[in-house]
Amino acid sequence: MEFKVRKESQSVLEKTFSTYEKQGTVRSYQIGSMLKTLRPDVTIDEQELENVISLNDPDKTGKFDLIAFNKVALHFLVKASRQDADGFSHKHLVISKDFPDSENPC
Repeated sequence: MEFKVRKESQSVLEKTFSTYEKQGTVRSYQIGSMLKTLRPDVTIDEQELENVISLNDPDKTGKFDLIAFNKVALHFLVKASRQDADGFSHKHLVISKDFPDSENPC
């Protein structure tokens, strides 16, 4: 089951990459737009984006193949996914006493 999820995710990344790529690479300035294409609600801190791009472009070419793009994209997509999960992580702590009217139903 895990392999199937990975394969589907990979195909979405590949489709996004192929939309922007020329001669097998994308430019670093395109990556922010590509991330928004993948997930429009993703929050991208420009400094963090620059740092992650730099880590995945050690030769400072500004060009990213599919593998390098995947590393950058997955950084932000996993982070967004974790933030989504964190938003619901304390849901189990809500109890009926948190709602004053719940003890006296109409």
